[in-house]
Amino acid sequence: MSQQPRKKYMEEAIKAAKEAQQEGGVAIGAVLVHEQNGNIIASGGSIVALTNDPTAHAEVNCIRAATKNLESDDLNEYTLYSTLEPCHMCLSAAAWARIPRVYFGAYRKDVDASLFDVKGDYSDEEEAQRMNLRDEHTMLAQGGILEVRCAQLLNRYHDHKIHVDTEENIHE
Repeated sequence: MSQQPRKKYMEEAIKAAKEAQQEGGVAIGAVLVHEQNGNIIASGGSIVALTNDPTAHAEVNCIRAATKNLESDDLNEYTLYSTLEPCHMCLSAAAWARIPRVYFGAYRKDVDASLFDVKGDYSDEEEAQRMNLRDEHTMLAQGGILEVRCAQLLNRYHDHKIHVDTEENIHE
């Protein structure tokens, strides 16, 4: 898939983030896309504080909606898009759902560290390679899609300079 559709799907995740924020949640959004036909099967926003549910992250809510809609816990044919680098819980949930590809916008370095529950310099792009989906297949995680726009959604948390390189196909 070319980078242009990835930006299109990230735009949809941005919409989900804005909806979550309007409802009183945090401006983090996710969508799940069928890799072959490009249909968006589900979306979700971060509503942890609204629900008092520490697992109500955008990615988990999106995965829950998709598995309910599809009546299946196997999402191997789908790709997850998130506006923010998923935390370890969300990355693990994607692995348990057998999602082989995760694309995200802003990196954790782009926003306040309080949004993450891990210490150290861990990258989902590296961590995903350790995730075993089935039959020794690993997960691809790649960030930087509309990175600046996604980080700006969380501008009240932002306290690091956003890194944007010259690779226009991935970064803004």
